[in-house]
Amino acid sequence: RHGPAIESLLMEFKRSGTPFVIYEEDMQLAQTLRDRKFSVVFGKLGQDPSVLANVKDARAVVTLGNDHANATCAILAREAGFTGQIFALAREPLYRAPMLRLGATDVFTPAHVLGGALASRASLRISPPAEGMHLLGTKIGLTEFRIRPDSPLAEKRLGDLNLRHQHGVSVIGQWHGGAFTTTQGPETLLRAGAILIVVGPLANLEKVERMAMPIRRSGSIVVAGYGAVGFKVAQMLRDVGETCTVIDIRPIGGVDVVGNVLEFDTLKQARVREASAIILALSDDSEAIFATAAVRDYAPEVPLIVRVSRTHNTERMYRSGADFAISEGEVAGKILAYHLLDEQLVPVENGIRITRLGVGNLEGWHPWRTEVRERSGANIIAIERGGEALMEFAKDFQISPDDVLLVCGTIQDLERFQREFQTAPLAAPHA
Repeated sequence: RHGPAIESLLMEFKRSGTPFVIYEEDMQLAQTLRDRKFSVVFGKLGQDPSVLANVKDARAVVTLGNDHANATCAILAREAGFTGQIFALAREPLYRAPMLRLGATDVFTPAHVLGGALASRASLRISPPAEGMHLLGTKIGLTEFRIRPDSPLAEKRLGDLNLRHQHGVSVIGQWHGGAFTTTQGPETLLRAGAILIVVGPLANLEKVERMAMPIRRSGSIVVAGYGAVGFKVAQMLRDVGETCTVIDIRPIGGVDVVGNVLEFDTLKQARVREASAIILALSDDSEAIFATAAVRDYAPEVPLIVRVSRTHNTERMYRSGADFAISEGEVAGKILAYHLLDEQLVPVENGIRITRLGVGNLEGWHPWRTEVRERSGANIIAIERGGEALMEFAKDFQISPDDVLLVCGTIQDLERFQREFQTAPLAAPHA
């Protein structure tokens, strides 16, 4: 069947030249797909299983009807002689085992993965900003700042700001338009409205905080919409001990504020302006776009995370004021492209990691030499020397053979750093 959950996957198929055919039971939708130049087979599987007669020649089967239809498709495909992989997209995790028994190779629940992605952008308890922060000790921190349009950082190049030499901090990267990019040298432009990831001594971070705007980490996380995705978001947040306030128009169990998220009285009752984040988990994109604009106007400083139903509406959410927006189709597409196209899995979140590396061929270099970041995308944020982590370096400082480098970046950046400079990971010292 066709649906929002595979729109991005079909675009990947077209981009890669992978042939596919859509089986559809809705005549009007089948005609629309044919008009879009898709290959379509129309029929009613329950009445005429012969519509799957040629499935045995397929490379793989993806089924995303309702859970009962998915199970029927899996068993009929096996009966037709198909021996390849069958991937089912399920709405309810409890149906995973029966689908596997009836012939599915694997069963995914994109709505729940989407819920996890949304929750992880709101809570550091679910998605810590950097794996390995403990290596830096208690005097060094990593934090997020939103760049206000009137900030002296806005629309400035990193090289012109010289934050490392003037303030002793390293900008790891920035979130903008839902994409995380690591800094790529002095020409990196810090965008108004972007969220900076910055690491450095705590006292120095306070100086940069005054130039930008800190992301508030106290206050309840407000979840608007209590359908399948909103329920999963709230469940995950509460499971890790976050205070969560749920808004929904229906007076059902688990809802804290009954009302319309488009109305300021509802937002006031939910104390949105005091929240650490608000997650819009609405199922209708038109309502979500309007709600995004309304919430951004009412609470301009609160991080705003938005669920999108159809992938093509994601950019509209950003134009309406979202800090982070993601669609179920995007999540499902990434999962299925990994299994069907032999592509490297692109994570929903770009995890930042800090690791200990040997000096390699960087002996005699200054840790902040621009070429380090330009060639790898990673940053040397500290040097272990004599049992102490150093983060501020004089102009004549040089890396010594016995030093340990503390390097920060995405997994891909760190792999590139090791290749470029012939360094190797070192075990962390015992606490």
